[in-house]
Amino acid sequence: MRAMKKSPTMRPARTPAAASPQMQAADVTPAPTTDGRVHRSVVTRKKIVDALTALVYEGQLAPTAQQVAARADIGLRTVFRHFEDMDSLYREISMDLDALVQPVLQVRLSAPTWQERLLQSIEHRAELFDRTAAMHLAAQVHRHESAYLADNVMDTARLQRELLKRLLPQQVLDNPTLLDALDLVLSFEAWIRLRREQSLNSAQAREVMRLGVQALLAMAGQAR
Repeated sequence: MRAMKKSPTMRPARTPAAASPQMQAADVTPAPTTDGRVHRSVVTRKKIVDALTALVYEGQLAPTAQQVAARADIGLRTVFRHFEDMDSLYREISMDLDALVQPVLQVRLSAPTWQERLLQSIEHRAELFDRTAAMHLAAQVHRHESAYLADNVMDTARLQRELLKRLLPQQVLDNPTLLDALDLVLSFEAWIRLRREQSLNSAQAREVMRLGVQALLAMAGQAR
């Protein structure tokens, strides 16, 4: 996605050094507050974020600023005023996504054994992956031209691995090959491959992940 150029800087109007007595007498109404202007700015920013998000979820993984402006029903210069480039727009969307996924990340698993909790975690990963897959793919598309998005993709991979490690006993953590294999089978990329390229529905994709985890644990003698 091409970066949007900054809009020209608006120069503030100069304030008179002093008002004349006539002007002071005439000026009996209070100065308008900026509340309305701030509210309009917040609403417009949300329209821009919602427009980009909608385009990405509809399959436009690299929407242009012109497409975002058209979808938000605003002028292109308005987009420029609120976001200096597409990178800054993705940053704001990322914050919205963080708020969306936190409830999923905080779910406590209740199964009695670590093996069962590991399999149970697939349900929560599937929910999270399906919610955010489109934005993850968009980040992958643009990671080569955005340091922020490249870091975001790496942070996502680190988070997945950290969540996995919390579920595993020390004997599995001490087996780096098994840990890496489990990390791969349960990864965002594996889920996207199953759902998009292999055209599986969510239930089928979850079953494939469960089978992969069970097979790895059995081969490593960690099934029970």
